[in-house]
Amino acid sequence: MENKKIAVEELHLGLVKTPPTEAEIVKYLMDAKSDLAKVKNIYDAICVNNATKAIEELTKQVEISREIRLDATELRIRSERVLGLLIESMPSKKKANRQLSNGSADRSGGFIIDSPEATFPTLKELGVRKDEANRCRKLSRVQEETFEAILTDVRLEVATRKRKTLSVTALVNAVRQLEKGKSESLFSPLIKPSDNWNFAQVKYGRIDEQDSETETWGYIPGELYANCFWYYVKPNDLVVAPMAGSGQVCRVYEARQEWMGKHVYDFDIKMFDLNPRGQYKDLITQHDLIKSFPVANPDYIVMDIPYYGMVAQQYSNKSEDLANMSLEDWQIAMARIAKNCATAQKTGTLCTVISPNYRDVANGLIVMVTDIIRSLWESAGYILHDKAYSSRRIQQNQSPHMARMNNKAKANRIMLTDITEILTFRRV
Repeated sequence: MENKKIAVEELHLGLVKTPPTEAEIVKYLMDAKSDLAKVKNIYDAICVNNATKAIEELTKQVEISREIRLDATELRIRSERVLGLLIESMPSKKKANRQLSNGSADRSGGFIIDSPEATFPTLKELGVRKDEANRCRKLSRVQEETFEAILTDVRLEVATRKRKTLSVTALVNAVRQLEKGKSESLFSPLIKPSDNWNFAQVKYGRIDEQDSETETWGYIPGELYANCFWYYVKPNDLVVAPMAGSGQVCRVYEARQEWMGKHVYDFDIKMFDLNPRGQYKDLITQHDLIKSFPVANPDYIVMDIPYYGMVAQQYSNKSEDLANMSLEDWQIAMARIAKNCATAQKTGTLCTVISPNYRDVANGLIVMVTDIIRSLWESAGYILHDKAYSSRRIQQNQSPHMARMNNKAKANRIMLTDITEILTFRRV
């Protein structure tokens, strides 16, 4: 870890003459992110924090994407919070002196005090300035879930230019604003107050990731289902997931106390899929939604459809699998699905369809999939009721391969598809 810090700081100080490339900076970020996850003591934390500060400075000195620059700032803030947690765990000077004089053993912030001859370094001796230590402490005192939620929101405001900078001050001020209105009924930060459903860290991630045969299958963060349920499902509703996949909807429902808080209520979930799989397979009934809807009178339907053009042959080799169809056949099949949903639902009930658009950077093909979906559902007897957005997180892992893909997209003037739309329709 120390060697990596020295290497990055040498770059920052200009001791290495060749300017870093975007791919090299991305590599520094990946290494620092990995090191941050392995921090065990205050020495490691200081090392990683110095490295992240150096990387952030590097991003300001070279031509680089705004997204990577934000990644660097976010990682520096995360490293400061970790350092703050370890600083908070250090004993006070009075306590440390008492332990030293008594020869007592203690472990705080990664230090071991086990003899009268031991010395306890101060933050100044560790190279941590007082103002920096105070800033780190402020971050460490924010509860993890609140920190993650606010960091996500502030970063989005910067990305959309509603705020100038991503900073510790901005985060702390946002926390203060939250605390001013804090009450016993404060809602979970997993439930978003706006149509931006993005999450810095995913709590309900892929549930079949340990299965080597299925780890490439698509999934959406369970947080999207939690927000769909919160906004569109009432107590005792019949909720149907006709494309349940690995059963993420059930997993999220079972954990509803985590995101409903004191507002917990029950509803009935039924799951179906053309190819049931995963740990909830026994709870998912095999059914082809193109042929018919599996139950009558659902109060709410939610489906994360196989994304057109992105997941061919990943779920099965069946010709009736949406993932394997040509665009023309896919549109015909989706029209039937929309009609089957409309036939099963009563006036006023809701149906959510989750999908991104499709872009082929290499061939220059653009398909506005969400516009097609809206047209099909409106033709079947629905109107658009609501819409939210979420990132597919393709930029989350800023690997050298991703950096090359980004450059290819810019060179070909075809944007990569990152945003998923959560379209909710009301039966008329």
